[in-house]
Amino acid sequence: MEEALRAHLAGNGGVRALVADRIEWAVRGAAPSIALHLISAPPDTTLAGQSGLVQARVQIDCWADTFLKAKQIGAAVIAALPERRLIIGEVRFLACTILDIDRGRFGDTPNQLHRTRLDVRVATNGL
Repeated sequence: MEEALRAHLAGNGGVRALVADRIEWAVRGAAPSIALHLISAPPDTTLAGQSGLVQARVQIDCWADTFLKAKQIGAAVIAALPERRLIIGEVRFLACTILDIDRGRFGDTPNQLHRTRLDVRVATNGL
C-alpha cells in the first residue's frame, strides 16, 4: 500500500506541480515536500479469521515555507487521494477517508516551515 499510495500522489499533476517528486515515507525533505507516516495498519478480522482487508491510518504532512503553500499542498493531496475501487499495481484502494486536518502557524515567518497535517484512513485489500 505504501508504494502504491506514494506513486499515486507523485503521479498526480496538481501535487507534482507543488512538490515535484519530494514525497517520501517517514522523511521530511526540503520544503515544499510531503512526508507520509504509517501510524497503524491493523488487519480486518471477522469471526472466520482475517478478511484480507486493511484499514491503515496514514499521517500526511505537507511542508512549505509559507502557510498558504502548505495549505495548498494539503488541498492538492486531498483532491488526489485514491478514489474508491481504484487499483494501483496489486493494491485495490477501497476508500480514503479524511479523519482530521491540522494546520500549522499562520503568517510567513522567515526560516520557519509551515505544515498542514492530514490524518487519513486508507482501506485496501492489503499492504
